[in-house]
Order: sequence, then C-alpha cells, then structure tokens
Amino acid sequence: MRQPTALALTLLALGLSACHDEPTPVAVEPAPDQAPAPAFGAPSAPAVEALPPSAPAADPNEACAQAIVVAWQGAAYAPATVTRSRDEARAKAEALRTRLAGGEDFATVARAESDAASSGPRGGLLGTYTREDWPAAHDALKEPVFALSVGQLSDIVQTSYGFAIARRCRVEKVHTAHILVRYRGARNASSDVTRSEAEARQRAEQLRAQAAAPGANFAAIARAESEDASADSGGDLGSVGRGRLAPEYEAAAFELSPGEVSQVVQTEFGFHILKRLE
Repeated sequence: MRQPTALALTLLALGLSACHDEPTPVAVEPAPDQAPAPAFGAPSAPAVEALPPSAPAADPNEACAQAIVVAWQGAAYAPATVTRSRDEARAKAEALRTRLAGGEDFATVARAESDAASSGPRGGLLGTYTREDWPAAHDALKEPVFALSVGQLSDIVQTSYGFAIARRCRVEKVHTAHILVRYRGARNASSDVTRSEAEARQRAEQLRAQAAAPGANFAAIARAESEDASADSGGDLGSVGRGRLAPEYEAAAFELSPGEVSQVVQTEFGFHILKRLE
C-alpha cells in the first residue's frame, strides 16, 4: 500500500535529542519555530581559521552543515544525562573549538563529544539545505554557516539547545531511484501492511533480482511494486544532498556507480533496492 507522503526518504537531520530528532519523512519541522539565538562572535571574524587558497568556493544559496552541540542542564531537548551548567557548557565548547582549530577531525570530535543524539553519530552532519528550506530548529546557525567558506569553522553560537560549533562542508549530492517494500511495524507502514519483516526481505530480494537483470526497466518495476509515493515517478527521489536521507540509504547510494543497482538495504521504513542515476 503506497503512503500519501511525497519523497518519503527525504529526512530533516535536526540533530536534537533522541526524543525529538527522529527522522521525519516530510519537510516539516518537528520542533516549534524558534527565533535565532544570539551568536558569540561573528563567524567571518579573524577567530575563524584561514583555509588554503585551494579551498572550494561556497554557493551563496546552498550549504552543507555540520555541528557539534554542547548542551547544559535545562537546555531545549538536552539529554537527561547532561548535568553541566551553562557556563560549564560554554567552557567545554570553547575547548572543543580550540581542538578543532588545531587540526582535529571535526567528524571524529562530533562523534565523541556532541550532545546531539541524531547528528553526533553522523559526524555532526546536519544536512544540505538551501536558504529557503533551512530547518527552523537551526535558525541560529543559518547565517553563521552561510558566512563561512567551505571547510571553515564558525565561532561558538548559542542556540536554544546548547552551544554549537558549526562547520561548512562541501555539498555532495546523489541522484537515486528506489523500490521500497514495507513490513508490519516499519515506520509509516499503514495498518493494511501485514507482511512480516522476513517476508518483506524475501520480496525485496525477488524484486532486486528483477531490477538488476540485464535490460531491466527499473522505473517500470518501481511504478508497479514500490510502496511509497515516489513510485509514481518510477521511484525517482531526485538529486539529494548529504544528510537528507536515511543513513543506511545514503551510505549505500554514495557507494554506487551511475547505473548500478544496490543490494537490498534496510532502513526504518522497510527494505529498499536503489539505483544510482546519472
């Protein structure tokens, strides 16, 4: 049974606490709109380390962003395990920024230190957004990120959920189509989806064999068999930047060569067969 949501794999990587930052299959913010929080220092000031002359130019209208969040007790969406004060949080953020400016890898530090339950494990990746579709929950980071060159760090920015250090990453996109097989209990599966997880995997393997066969028409199979709204367009999800797809899906998509069909990939939505388009 197809679901009524469009592009069900497109996710907002909000990077907040586990109780509030689960991937959302529609482009709607699960957090209420928040006014931009004050920034401590301008991200384009000399405090931002210089990059080599070969640093990529930044698109003024689209940015990939990473962030490390240091929460304090009582900050919005702060995990229950966070007991530090606001002053202690700022001191830790300053220490982390010093480490980053000294050359430590941003993603490695984010995985070890960020209090953001969703983006932390992804190396701090918030996602790739245009100015128009920038998530409201991260309004405080929007202008600091767009003021950066690719690879630069922002100064420390205060948000409602903690002190953040942002980094502008290179925009990378992948164009895929997919076939989705849902099972009972998968995210967004409707009540009339009754197959078990094992049955869904078996069905996905059958469809994968069809889609990978010489001369197979992937789009036609997706239109007939895929169980989300993208089926109407042959499973085509368009060209999507890093951080906007389910992690397992995204990892598989970027590993494919154009024209290649993936093995079966499981996400919280079900089982997918991907094809990377030109």
